[in-house]
Amino acid sequence: MDQAKTHNSIRKITMLGLLAAICTVLRIVKIPIPNVQPVTDIIMIVTLFCGFKTGMTLAILTMLVSNLYLGFGLWTFPQIAAYIICVLTVWLVQKFLFLQKSWLFQLVIATFLGLEYGLVISLCMAVIGQAPAFIAYYTSGFLFDVYHAAGNLVFYPLIYLPLSKILQNYLTE
Repeated sequence: MDQAKTHNSIRKITMLGLLAAICTVLRIVKIPIPNVQPVTDIIMIVTLFCGFKTGMTLAILTMLVSNLYLGFGLWTFPQIAAYIICVLTVWLVQKFLFLQKSWLFQLVIATFLGLEYGLVISLCMAVIGQAPAFIAYYTSGFLFDVYHAAGNLVFYPLIYLPLSKILQNYLTE
């Protein structure tokens, strides 16, 4: 492997490690409102700038590393699946509707991802406990999904500019 490829691989691993660490800390540190954290927004912005594979890797790393502290359980796989679906949503919308060109549309998608995340987790739990589990999980968790969506709506404008500049610098060096 030549030196340039090795350097780029090291840079990418370093970037993913730092972003995963930031997302993990932000997921563990709790604000008084449950499910309000900027992790989904960070994963969305990384997916927009760095692509599906990087967004998915960050999402999986964040869930695995944060669950080392928070605890693993039946919910871990639905959490990972939900974030993979969120990354896929961002990537597909970007690919077909040029999401990066409309900041307002990005804000709408970021908000939607909070609701999508909860829906996917509930659907995954239905696989484990069938339809009654889906109804129970979705209805009992809907308010938390709304908190998640509202948190995304608040955090996205706060983190978009600094994170996008960092990622643009990373991609151009």
